[in-house]
Amino acid sequence: MKNFTMKFALTLLLGLGLTASAMAQKIGGVVKDAAGNPVIGASVVVDGTTLGASSGIDGAWTLNVPDASKQTLVISYIGMKTQRIAIGSKTKIDVTLEDESTALDDVVVVGYATVRRRDVVGSVSSVSSEELTQMPVASVAEAMTGRMAGVQITATEGDPDADIKIRVRGGGSITQDNSPLYIVDGFPVESISDIPASDIASIDVLKDAFSTAIYGSRGANGVVIVTTKSGEKGRVTVNYNLYVGFKDMAYKDKMKSMDVGNFVRYQYELAALQSTSSSNTVAKNYEPFFGSFNDIGLYDSMEGNDWIDQVFGRTGEQFSHNLSVSGGGDKFKWTASYARLYDKAIMTGSNYSRDNLNLKANYKPGKRVTFDFSVRYADTDVAGAGANSLNDMGTSTSGRLRNAILYPPIPISGLTADVDMPDNSSDAVNPLVAIADSDKKRNRTTWNANAGFTWEIIDDLKLKVEAGIDDYRQQDNEFYGVTSYYSRESSTVLGAPAARYANQTRRRTRNTNTLAYNFKNVIGNDDHALDLLLGQEYMITEDETFTAIADGLPSMFSAKDAWSYMRLASNVKEAYNNISPDDVLFSFFGRVNYSYKSKYLLSATMRADGSSKFGKNQKWGYFPSVAASWRISGEKWLEDARWIDNLKIRYSFGTAGNNNIPTYASRPSQEFSSSSSAHLNIGTSYLDPGTVMANPDLTWETTYSHNVGLDFSFFNSRLSGSVEVYQNTTEDLLVRFPVGGSGYTYQYRNVGSTRNRGVEVAVSASILRTEKYGLDFNANIAFNQNRVLDLADLNATGWGVSSGWNNRIADSDYVIYKGGSVGDVYGYTTLGRYEVDDFVCEVDSKGNTTWTLINGDDSKEVANLIGTVRPGSLRVATDADGKPLYGKIGNVLPKFTGGFSLSGYAYGFDFAANFTYSYGNKVYNANKLEYSASHTYTGAGQIRNLLDFMSLGSRWTNIDWSTGQVITDPVALAEANRNTTMWSPYMTGNFVHSWGLEDASFLRLSSLTIGYTLPKAWTTKVRLQRVRIYATGTNLFCWTPYSGFDPEVDTRRSTPMTPNVDYSAYPKSRSWVFGINLSF
Repeated sequence: MKNFTMKFALTLLLGLGLTASAMAQKIGGVVKDAAGNPVIGASVVVDGTTLGASSGIDGAWTLNVPDASKQTLVISYIGMKTQRIAIGSKTKIDVTLEDESTALDDVVVVGYATVRRRDVVGSVSSVSSEELTQMPVASVAEAMTGRMAGVQITATEGDPDADIKIRVRGGGSITQDNSPLYIVDGFPVESISDIPASDIASIDVLKDAFSTAIYGSRGANGVVIVTTKSGEKGRVTVNYNLYVGFKDMAYKDKMKSMDVGNFVRYQYELAALQSTSSSNTVAKNYEPFFGSFNDIGLYDSMEGNDWIDQVFGRTGEQFSHNLSVSGGGDKFKWTASYARLYDKAIMTGSNYSRDNLNLKANYKPGKRVTFDFSVRYADTDVAGAGANSLNDMGTSTSGRLRNAILYPPIPISGLTADVDMPDNSSDAVNPLVAIADSDKKRNRTTWNANAGFTWEIIDDLKLKVEAGIDDYRQQDNEFYGVTSYYSRESSTVLGAPAARYANQTRRRTRNTNTLAYNFKNVIGNDDHALDLLLGQEYMITEDETFTAIADGLPSMFSAKDAWSYMRLASNVKEAYNNISPDDVLFSFFGRVNYSYKSKYLLSATMRADGSSKFGKNQKWGYFPSVAASWRISGEKWLEDARWIDNLKIRYSFGTAGNNNIPTYASRPSQEFSSSSSAHLNIGTSYLDPGTVMANPDLTWETTYSHNVGLDFSFFNSRLSGSVEVYQNTTEDLLVRFPVGGSGYTYQYRNVGSTRNRGVEVAVSASILRTEKYGLDFNANIAFNQNRVLDLADLNATGWGVSSGWNNRIADSDYVIYKGGSVGDVYGYTTLGRYEVDDFVCEVDSKGNTTWTLINGDDSKEVANLIGTVRPGSLRVATDADGKPLYGKIGNVLPKFTGGFSLSGYAYGFDFAANFTYSYGNKVYNANKLEYSASHTYTGAGQIRNLLDFMSLGSRWTNIDWSTGQVITDPVALAEANRNTTMWSPYMTGNFVHSWGLEDASFLRLSSLTIGYTLPKAWTTKVRLQRVRIYATGTNLFCWTPYSGFDPEVDTRRSTPMTPNVDYSAYPKSRSWVFGINLSF
């Protein structure tokens, strides 16, 4: 029995082994590329299992596959198209893998044409739709932030409609706008802020003059080309995206007002320091509002109002959804979309909403004819403080942050305003009342229609005719309640509410005709490629603004009442229509491209622009450019270096123009308009020559650009990037030149030149890339140095301007000299504070104390600057004569900027983290200067708070707080302040000093997105092609030494000469959103 059992077991095992052997099939083969070379390390895997092998040095592989006839092999390699092959009865499977379309094959939009990235000879940076859809963004500019070397994007403030400042390689103008030209689907537009990111297929930024010269007079500051999505051939596709979220004030603890106890003690000390033997200021300025000094301790435990939190502490809400439908066949392709964005902002009364409609179609009735058509519409509503920013040049000084910081934390009756200072008047008004009495709303609509006709007349000769219209309308309503400065001091009916209405209409019509010919059939040789583009363009812009101001509305009117019933005003102060002269641009342009064996490329462009903005002899500007490139990777001696996909060096030189001035600036003779005045001896009407002196000799501002670039792509585009070195010199600067004493305010002139030099590096790396998981890294960095080369008549004296945040500051705080730079800040150098040892103390017979400087500083000159000088006063550097030394205290421009991102996917999950950074930039922190000193607020009822770093224990104090007496004993005064670092806030002067110029370098985690795409096996059951859910946080962290709310800020934007001023800015927010992407 035992032998039988053993024989049975052996027989059974042998049978099972033979069966398994019969079921497992040995399969092998060779993996090659399209050129017939073996692919080493290709992955060969049985689909749905972990069973697999890798190809060897000769591309060969073998694999034992159970039940092979029912299995499928998946063969893949990085940078090549994955193949799936059913095994069936085959035992030898040879595979040829084709290269995947890489970034080198991506199409880049340049002037009036598209080219493959591998053939680009100019400097172009791009953002694809895939990058745009990684995270939800409210605007195109937000999607571009940190993604392009040399393109710096700054959200000037934090409100939903904030002006987004885009600068390409610095900008060459001094007083004119340095914004780039915006092109959307071929049409120049004023702004890209109202375009939803969901509609965008790609963004291309042209940076060097060769790339921009084809746009002539408008391309000197770079060109941003936005291409919206088009329909594709195939079945109808429906996409729906939605996200909801909330937001709050970011970094809100960085600026706080003093608490009640320190606020009251500060008021007491101010009054005590002003008291003399003949004038008891404490009795006049302190006791009527706060009571006796003996009761001052009662305020220490008192809870005060946090006005910053009450004004900006609202939890905001965000809601966005968009629906797009597209489809098409062989002849007709189309797409249509709707998008809505709603933003309940963090500030009380501040809201934003935008609705967008888009339709785009392409019709090809025959082989040689194509019709294109597109319509875009945007309707934007902005309420509250959000209406202050877009198209506002940053001249407003009535920011709500200032009011929230300075207003007392406890109720005080009898507060008074400084009626001579409009920007200060609201400080004496409850911040929530001030918001209601300075309310605003804005409605902005834009619609754009384009039509194109393309006719291939003969083979390779194409005529394209385009026409379009862009219509922009903006309505602004402003309310001035009874507490506003306008109502109290400027209205024709003092003390009554007033309202202002403005309606701007701007219409731009464009016609462009191009003729393109490719000579490939003429040449008949594949080694040579030649194409030619000729074009003509006509554009006219009409601009009209109607303004009305109604005074004397009923006193009980709110903003809503005032805007609805302006007709009830007792007096219409102003009602006028301003029609600007038509801005006409007539142009001819051309481009020729030549390529030899796709290795040596040569291109040249020429554009001639005729502009109505210039006089008869200066109308035409001519802007040539040339570029050449050498694709080193195409040489035979690099054929064996298969890891090099592309290695190209290129050089370009070009010119680009700028006519960004008002249409009236170069009038051939002075023009007059009718005006009226009640102060004339004869009649009330007269001819007014205006404030601008005519200049018929004004001519084009021109930028000359040199650019050297190196493009590289290795390992099937797993590592790619570019290095750029450039120099842009801008000459004949269009400058708004002051002409005081002439009877006019200013005149536009061609004055001086500037230069921007820089280096840019961009790198993209695909660290991991498989079907199941992958990891990508992208980074860029840009260095730019600005220099003023010439200022003509101002070389010796320099040119100074005031940023205007405080009109009591006598000195210009921004000055440029020959050899200097835009962004140079001038003021006084802070040396800390005066100590007791810097003085000798004298007390007269009446008990009045006199402190006299003995350290060499001139007491009178110092007092003229800062006010009363005593121990604890702010100290600034002085010259050999002891006078305060005014000079350059720094520059606000960064040494370098950039961004980097890390994104990946694994088994349905995806993530993307985007960082931006800047190093060496400074912020002119006017908030700190303004909210740390008494300035003029020293009278009865002029009671203001300060920032909390001026609390007792940090700042200098002159009071013995046990008695309430001013300390006159030098030893006791020094001991009382032994552990303090800040100076005394008692300082009546208004001036700029270096303490307010702060290092604002930063590293910001601008966004973090985590998503999950549901398995297709699940979604197809409910007829969905794709379902992705995600969560995104924006502005999550910002590492910076800057003491203000945010290091990216620019509140004084009336001229490019005053960048990076932080004064009463709307704080930025941090948001969290949750969304879903659906594809049907």
